[in-house]
Amino acid sequence: MKRLNLIIGKKQLAVAGLTVLLGAAVAVNFAVSNSAKKDITEPAAAVSGTNYGEAQLVSDTADSDAYFAQARIDKQASRDEAAEVLASMYQGGDLTADELNMVADDALQLSALIESENTIESMLKAQGFADALCYLSDNTANIIVKTDGLDAAGAAKIKSTLLSEYQVSSDGITIVEVR
Repeated sequence: MKRLNLIIGKKQLAVAGLTVLLGAAVAVNFAVSNSAKKDITEPAAAVSGTNYGEAQLVSDTADSDAYFAQARIDKQASRDEAAEVLASMYQGGDLTADELNMVADDALQLSALIESENTIESMLKAQGFADALCYLSDNTANIIVKTDGLDAAGAAKIKSTLLSEYQVSSDGITIVEVR
């Protein structure tokens, strides 16, 4: 009888892990997108013609605190799953030195993204936003803020805070407002 790790190769495990991460990201994006589609105003009206990415207004949220709490739980679950996949790949036992280095680099990148997200969220709260969530990836940044009204100055403050911690192009920034 063949050993399980001979039947399922290292590359298949890596692809499966990345597929799970992609699926989790799509699920979170879909959940946020569906809640944002309930009542979307013109992005240009919310950000007064500036080019800070797409600003959306999400209203009719009965309990925005519950929204932020659930989003944090979903975000943490997704990050925990990604870390678990990376840990299981690292401890797989039969990886080459290059593959181990790749997994270690992925773990460091994940750790850096989580730290940057937490820093950006804390900084936005310190600047007066009632609550904030940040989702970073290689070339995009999605910021969700709880505020009573987002104007051009608020959007500029969000962009400045984001860019002080993480480098992303302006067209890769999405700002979503939750009231």
